[in-house]
Amino acid sequence: MRSRGVGGVGVVILTLLFAVGCGGRKDMGRVSGTVTYQGKPVPEAVLRFTVKDKSPGLARTDSAGRYTLNTLRKGDGGFAGASVVTITPWVEPFIERPDDAVTGRKPPPEVPRPDIPDRYRTLTTTPLTAEIIAGKSNVIDFKLD
Repeated sequence: MRSRGVGGVGVVILTLLFAVGCGGRKDMGRVSGTVTYQGKPVPEAVLRFTVKDKSPGLARTDSAGRYTLNTLRKGDGGFAGASVVTITPWVEPFIERPDDAVTGRKPPPEVPRPDIPDRYRTLTTTPLTAEIIAGKSNVIDFKLD
């Protein structure tokens, strides 16, 4: 009698990994770009791409204002279709712990936050939209004024 062992299971797993890993989801597109305000890069900002009835995509700009969108996993982009986009300053979270007084742990020093006008910060006021095309590398730049 022959034993199938893990060979059959391994083939199924490899097939699933190949299907998911090669090309990713068919309803998503990769998204990257830059954010500028009055012609200058906006560092340390959070972008949120909201598509109706889908998980939002999130990104954080680097020191040059560049971002790469993440939704379900790092660098996967966003769901295809029209997104409403908000941009807010990144705020480093600090959660107090009971031993802070003993250890001397303190909040991180305040860093200058990017100057992002209020109208870009909420879904109800932002004029920013983006069209994500599935299966493509979408470059979406935001020039704030």
